[in-house]
Amino acid sequence: MNDINKDEIDARWHMLVWRMMIVICSISFVIAWILFGVYRVDKSIGAGAYIVKYIVLPMIVQAIAITICYFYMKHDEADIKHKNYVVTGMIYVCVGVIAFTYCTIYPLILIPCVTIIATALFADQELTVWSGVAVLALMVINVVRLHLNVELATQMNWVGALLIYILVVSVMCAMVMVVNKHTKALMESIAGSYNRQVTLMSELMVDPMTGLYNRRSFEESLDKEIENVEQTGAKSYVTIFDIDHFKEVNDTYGHSNGDIVIKALCKMMKEKSKDMGLAFRYGGEEFVILFHDVELSKVMNVVEDIRTEFRCYYFHFMNKDGITCSCGVAEYTKGESSKAWFNRADSALYKAKESGRNRTVISE
Repeated sequence: MNDINKDEIDARWHMLVWRMMIVICSISFVIAWILFGVYRVDKSIGAGAYIVKYIVLPMIVQAIAITICYFYMKHDEADIKHKNYVVTGMIYVCVGVIAFTYCTIYPLILIPCVTIIATALFADQELTVWSGVAVLALMVINVVRLHLNVELATQMNWVGALLIYILVVSVMCAMVMVVNKHTKALMESIAGSYNRQVTLMSELMVDPMTGLYNRRSFEESLDKEIENVEQTGAKSYVTIFDIDHFKEVNDTYGHSNGDIVIKALCKMMKEKSKDMGLAFRYGGEEFVILFHDVELSKVMNVVEDIRTEFRCYYFHFMNKDGITCSCGVAEYTKGESSKAWFNRADSALYKAKESGRNRTVISE
């Protein structure tokens, strides 16, 4: 699956699980106080010792686990797989504390199995296995503790109980691993579909021959740029390039060589404007660079650099040098529409053509 998308999904699960653990721990804290008032699990100790052992200490351990997990989740440089383990560890500690504290209440011994189920959120087989081992270890400890209790030992077959718990954990791990496999396949299928759509959208926004963004992309970018400039007051420029006498190039040297000329100019535009703007193929032999938040002097340096290099570029199929381009430049004026802005740059280009070509004209 696409790592970025999966990371985002896992991050959302982390926060959701973290909040759920706060709710679960809060409920267990309330129930612990109710048990203290209604039915004490351990009547051999005084009220103060009971509160510390069965209420305060479990709450402190749970609070520490939740706090550590929170800060680790917020650590941007931490690996997402490690975060999955930390979140699962928090679940194990929070529910494990309950099982360990109230192990004399038989059903509670199975509570840590929630940790195994939770690993299905991340579709990680390795995490499921390690969680199963940790859960089984806690169950064994609790069963042994029960067996060592003389009063309870006479009431239970601890070997039989242990075998049942092992079977429960094993079956649960197997079921979750099957779910993991299905979930992972489903996520990869969804990610593949998403990536294909992204690729298709990218292809629709890019001119296949030159690699520059296409006219549709330019028009959308122009509208967004106007919104940005209106808010920030930054200076933006539209520069339109047109290859001079391009029809003669096609007629004389062929369309395939004409494509070589176009690609050469586009490569220069893309490389020289990459730090200050975006380059687009508007159509035919017309190309645009949209400059954002830059001074006119720097725009002109880039434009003239492109125009000069293109004029001097050697094309192997030509008998002589002489392919040039003209350029029109227009700065955005507050309150202006995208169409009006572009038309001013286009008018400047037209003046450059009328004035003899191979030059740049700035719109007034």
